[in-house]
Amino acid sequence: MYAFCHKGSGFSGALDYILDVEGMNNKIVQLLGSEGVDIPLDDKYHPIFDTHAIAQSFQIQAAMRPGISKPVRHLILSCPPEDREKLSPRLWVQIAKEYMCGMHINNTQFIIAAHKEKDNPHIHIIYNHVNNDGKPVEEKFFRKRSTEVCRTITEKYNLHWGSQKALSQLKEIHKPEDQILYQTARVVTEELYYSSNMSEFRMNLMSRGIQIRETRHGSREGILFVVSGTNGNQYTFAGSRLGRHLTCQKVKAVFKQKECVRLSLPRERYIPVNVIVSRLAALLAPPATPQQPGSQPHHPTAEELKEERNNGKAGRINYSFQQYIG
Repeated sequence: MYAFCHKGSGFSGALDYILDVEGMNNKIVQLLGSEGVDIPLDDKYHPIFDTHAIAQSFQIQAAMRPGISKPVRHLILSCPPEDREKLSPRLWVQIAKEYMCGMHINNTQFIIAAHKEKDNPHIHIIYNHVNNDGKPVEEKFFRKRSTEVCRTITEKYNLHWGSQKALSQLKEIHKPEDQILYQTARVVTEELYYSSNMSEFRMNLMSRGIQIRETRHGSREGILFVVSGTNGNQYTFAGSRLGRHLTCQKVKAVFKQKECVRLSLPRERYIPVNVIVSRLAALLAPPATPQQPGSQPHHPTAEELKEERNNGKAGRINYSFQQYIG
């Protein structure tokens, strides 16, 4: 298991994403718990996802500390697919409780929700950085403590950091940075294909431990992908380094085209990355070149993977990304 935290200024936007009230992102949402926020109930005592009412509860408390411009804390706790059967709603609530306790996130408002439509099981926690007494929630050494708490929970509940069997597919690639680079390219490519817009793309990558940073130099725009390794190092990869299809220009073009054709793609299990890259190319520049019948799949070497990455194919690696992040 690993955790990722995003800071923000608006509760409504974060709540709109995790509760998906309008169904724009096709999320299967399960509310697991909350404290200190106003969640309306229907006549059968089922929660009503009124993001305006919930956000207002958070905002009233945040107003106790007007000097804090970003009171929103959006946590994502995520595990690899191997743990899906273990992670019942009851266990997720217990894990969330232990994580928040270990991180000294207490005496404040929060809401916990699960998204169940993705391969990697994960939950979202939104909490108020301004606690019930109007003081900031402690965040000293947050990243280091988060890694330690995640390791403790992972060992306690016999969860996975990643698939050792699948890891053997990278035995020819020795540098940790290269290992992380190739899997980052895979994950980013998958989420670019399945996400409907930039906001969903950003949140889906957050759920898998990757942060997006957009840059600008004069009239030129760029995009960076940031991930932390288990060794404590932080790796930053330019989109162009991960693949030609992951430059800022190509990413924005994909979402513009999806918006034009109102394209929403269901998730498929174990789809090869080279197939996704071909579909993205077809989306931007149809018609795609048809594949020759009877062609056999090729399993690339480490050097061929590097060449594929440079040509925009990102590499076909099928091990779990969670092996390399803290």
